Amino acid sequence: MLYRTIKPLLVDAIQVNEVLDVPTECGLVRVKPGDWLLRDTNGNLSRCDDSSFKSTYECLSTSRPLEDLREGKPCGC
Repeated sequence: MLYRTIKPLLVDAIQVNEVLDVPTECGLVRVKPGDWLLRDTNGNLSRCDDSSFKSTYECLSTSRPLEDLREGKPCGC
């Protein structure tokens, strides 16, 4: 059977115009021109190539910071 995630994955993203070595939890990641640098709601950085980014993400029209969109603790604790 096929499955998909129920919750959308929210990221803050910028498209890179130059070669960069970005420090992440998993070590240095090489980002090339055209790639996207993603930051999730926990602050983790990752790289995504342009075609994968465009087929996976769409722009969310909000002016709220990414951290404000993070889900609260389970059960309202």
